[in-house]
Amino acid sequence: MADEKKNSEYIDVAKNAAYLNQSKLYCNEFLNWRSSGNNPYAYSYVKRINEHSYVDGQGYVMKSPGDVEKKVLRRCCRLVTMTVFTMILFALVEMIYSAAVVEDGGYTVTKVPYGQPLDSLSVPLGVCAVVSALRVLKYLTPILICVLDTRLPRAVMLPEADHRNPDIFACAMVMSLMATIFCLQAESVLAGVLGSFGARSYRLDFIYSDNVFAVILFGIVNCIAVSILNEILFRGVILQTFRQFGDLFAFIVCCTAEIFSGLDLSSTGCTACISIIITLFTLRTGSIRAAVGMRIGSSLLVFILNIVEVYLPAGTSEMTEIIICFIIVAVSLIIYARVTTGQNFSFNIDSSRTNLSLERKLIVFFSNSPIMLWLIMVISGGIFLM
Repeated sequence: MADEKKNSEYIDVAKNAAYLNQSKLYCNEFLNWRSSGNNPYAYSYVKRINEHSYVDGQGYVMKSPGDVEKKVLRRCCRLVTMTVFTMILFALVEMIYSAAVVEDGGYTVTKVPYGQPLDSLSVPLGVCAVVSALRVLKYLTPILICVLDTRLPRAVMLPEADHRNPDIFACAMVMSLMATIFCLQAESVLAGVLGSFGARSYRLDFIYSDNVFAVILFGIVNCIAVSILNEILFRGVILQTFRQFGDLFAFIVCCTAEIFSGLDLSSTGCTACISIIITLFTLRTGSIRAAVGMRIGSSLLVFILNIVEVYLPAGTSEMTEIIICFIIVAVSLIIYARVTTGQNFSFNIDSSRTNLSLERKLIVFFSNSPIMLWLIMVISGGIFLM
């Protein structure tokens, strides 16, 4: 009884936070991280309700937990911009390197504009190895920077749920595959629209080469290694760090960071669609394994369709691609219908409300100077490259 009375006299925002679909280990580690002394990236506030401070000209006041939340949120905003700027830097290095090794002065060896022959450049194995290494470092470097800076616990950065639901995992996989097929077709239509206005839109994310080992190397790195690192960065580090400000706000920040982490504006729609779906299922399942599986499945599907489009004759490749997409959509719809029958797949992400309203947090985020600089640079750079 005494402990209950003592607890009722204190405001403890970290201890009272709730994280849906997460394990007890996750909640305990997150609480310890948020309550660990002077952690600049942790929103923690403990204060006795009837304890006030005297301020000249104001009298006795109690410092608002919202003030502390705003202060920590601004620090986390700087962390996001540092992360994305690092990714953009590696993307620019890849563009400069590609321009140096490509004779026609192209900016990339992995994409070609719509209308350009797909086999116009055979990429050597050495160039493929350098591009693949840059892709890995593009994600690995910001992960290391964030982990070393925030000291985020492994159980929080790589979350797991107490109970696994195979039906939700199956639903996640088929949703990612169907969304990928939809996005590929939508990008083709968008390319035609942009082309009518004289804007350039890139296709594929694939290395064409006469050397089969170059293609295999790029496939393994891009579909497996980069997919895993991508999810650790966005659904692991960024999403979980911002969950202390509420799941809905963390969802918005995570998707925004991924959508504007590159300079190809024509692919932002596809990136947004896949990012939203994967982030939703990460919060719903409580496990990063779902995110990794969805990302690898989506990347492998794109890679296989690119192989069909590049290496098969024109008429045969189109028919083969249609057949593959039809089979995947048909099977996915059957699996989706079976696993969702009688199941409740509610995506309640409006949980763990904090002292600042969602509108106030969004104002703090998007009015932050580094955030504004990042968004302006990405949008203007993307328009220039088009």
